[in-house]
Amino acid sequence: MTHKMSEFTGIDQNEITKLREAGIEDTDDMKRVWAEEPKRAAMVEKTGISMDRFTKIVSTARLGRLKFVEPKFVELLVAAGIDGPKSLFDFTPESLMKRLGEVVAEKKLTSPVPTLVEIQAWFVDAKPTVPAAV
Repeated sequence: MTHKMSEFTGIDQNEITKLREAGIEDTDDMKRVWAEEPKRAAMVEKTGISMDRFTKIVSTARLGRLKFVEPKFVELLVAAGIDGPKSLFDFTPESLMKRLGEVVAEKKLTSPVPTLVEIQAWFVDAKPTVPAAV
């Protein structure tokens, strides 16, 4: 799914403005930039956003592209150390819900916590597939 970078609560307005000025409006734009390492470095230089912070913003965009993952939940996922689909699918829906609850308590976050039904929807069609044996 494509989302505007401004839909994510974990990205401040100053960063959104810098990204927009550099040609990144949405998660599709971010995907194109992140796909090529030389573009990453150029974007860091162009925006003045540190590589560490830029990497967190990319994680936000990657998670936001997943089917049924609403932007309002992405900041919590990143706070839980989930940086993309691969790390998301290291969890079961139940273990992820438990982990997100722990993160909210540990970090005293006010982010909305998804229900188990919402989390289960993320796993329905999105689990990475293993290539079939030839």
